[in-house]
Amino acid sequence: MITPLNRTTREMKINNVVLVTHALKSLGSATKAELAVATGLSIATCGTVLNELSSNSEVLALEREVSRGGRPAQRYAYNPDYFSVLSIYAQGSDAAAQIIWTVNSATGGCLAQGEERFLPLQLETFYQLIQRILTEFPNIKAAGVGLPGVIVKGTVATCDISVFAGVPVEQQMRERFGIYVQADNDMNYTAYGFYRSSCMDVTAPVAYIFKPEVPCLGCGMVINGQVLQGASQFAGEVSHLPFTDMDKLPVADEMAKVIVSLAAIVNPVTIALSGPKISEALIPDLLERCLLHIPAQHMPELVYRPSMRQDYLQGITELTLNNYNRHVAFSI
Repeated sequence: MITPLNRTTREMKINNVVLVTHALKSLGSATKAELAVATGLSIATCGTVLNELSSNSEVLALEREVSRGGRPAQRYAYNPDYFSVLSIYAQGSDAAAQIIWTVNSATGGCLAQGEERFLPLQLETFYQLIQRILTEFPNIKAAGVGLPGVIVKGTVATCDISVFAGVPVEQQMRERFGIYVQADNDMNYTAYGFYRSSCMDVTAPVAYIFKPEVPCLGCGMVINGQVLQGASQFAGEVSHLPFTDMDKLPVADEMAKVIVSLAAIVNPVTIALSGPKISEALIPDLLERCLLHIPAQHMPELVYRPSMRQDYLQGITELTLNNYNRHVAFSI
């Protein structure tokens, strides 16, 4: 989690709130002393923050611990009902597309989920579905949107689903629905979701490659717990690697070229592989091809993921929760 650098006493207090709420969500519940250990703040500072957050029901005071000779310690937990988050993504192409969504509590618990065909294939169809979900769950205060394309500062530069191309989706949704919105491409969210579910304590680079039915590849990367966006949000667009007729190669040869490129440039410790043209049986062939070019000690672990759906949704939810909390705390 990144918080802005402290410059004033007020910002230091806000930073303390962010640290305490993040620790509470990670721990599930905690005493002041446990929060002090987790955040590096003093017990007194943690107590001040907890009193402030309890006054508006953002934090709940739970039962006291069993006494071990002194006054029983009070336990606290973040209120899962304080707000809700919508995670929604569109997948596919102009030929056929789907919309998949979940509503999660402020602590990440799933409240509802659904999917439907993206018909008619119009931007208004997407927005009308969001409106129906917001009407059913009025406690939603933030939405994370995932799309198969390049998104720069909230505007869709290119997209496999052409109705989104050129659309300032973050601005339109904020103005239309009055909630916090963040949009990103599918692979950034998916790579982060995989990192959080499978490599959370890893600081070395982690990558995720998706091979769809159409002739292209998608890739997302996480380094030191942060999504690698690149200078212009173009990081991971591996279909632009300068290999001739990549899409005409056998899948194993095409994937091996990308894996070797990532190993030489980013040196990931783990690469997740997913997509309808990928199977676990393909991994030995990939290893054999890659080891022709990469010394064994530099070869990343290859992990097969049968579906990107859970990684994708987890990535949207967790990144949106983190960024919404920062937005509320620091007004950014």
